Amino acid sequence: MLALEKVIAAFVVPPGLFILVIFILSLYLFIKAKSKLIKLASVLTLVLLIFMSTAFGVKLLLLPLENYAENILKSTDEKHPIVVLGGGIYYKGEDNVQLSVHSLQRLVKGYQIYNELNTQIVYTGGIALGQENISEADAAEDFLVSLGVEADDYISEGKAQSTYENGRYIKKWMQNNDIQKIYMVTSAYHIFRSSAVFRAQEIEFIPVHSGFIYDHKFSWLDYLPSRGALTVNMSALHEWGGIIWYYLRGRI
Repeated sequence: MLALEKVIAAFVVPPGLFILVIFILSLYLFIKAKSKLIKLASVLTLVLLIFMSTAFGVKLLLLPLENYAENILKSTDEKHPIVVLGGGIYYKGEDNVQLSVHSLQRLVKGYQIYNELNTQIVYTGGIALGQENISEADAAEDFLVSLGVEADDYISEGKAQSTYENGRYIKKWMQNNDIQKIYMVTSAYHIFRSSAVFRAQEIEFIPVHSGFIYDHKFSWLDYLPSRGALTVNMSALHEWGGIIWYYLRGRI
């Protein structure tokens, strides 16, 4: 009974509802439409929605990125500064902000290493485009101080607005402070691109991922449409687009 409820629930709310509507529309077009192009477009739209909303997309788009991060894991027993890459911020008001889930996940991982090594922790993230107040780095400082991080141990890099700029500003900071090596902390799906950027800028670093954003062991439920799968597939698609764009721009 519970399994049946899960199946029904998957198709009464988006994205499953959209898939159901497009499926019905595609059947209608196959019966009524004369244009092969229209029929093809409706089928491709249906297939794309199913792919982006289920584990089929997760397997192809997200898992290669997160598995790469897992495969290059190294120990964190050497004492180096910890650089956490910003992952977004939510603006609730002029002076009221909240770090995104991705940012918090990365920051918590950085804080965990900080507690183990008692070294500097750096957060790199600027003010979001279209906003004027409070950078990610400022919000991160408030969060870390509330956890007990000493003010002298925290370094704020509040200018970077992209992964490329994360690398550029961190390299300047390292050169100015005669720092040879760092830990680079970011989400597992973001490790490939950020590592490529840091290597291209000749930064010596140890990559550390802060965790996955989707299951790596699937059940049959993961092949039903879900908002969770759609969300992570959009993040992964954005990441692949960023990798291609950076490659074309010569940034990696």
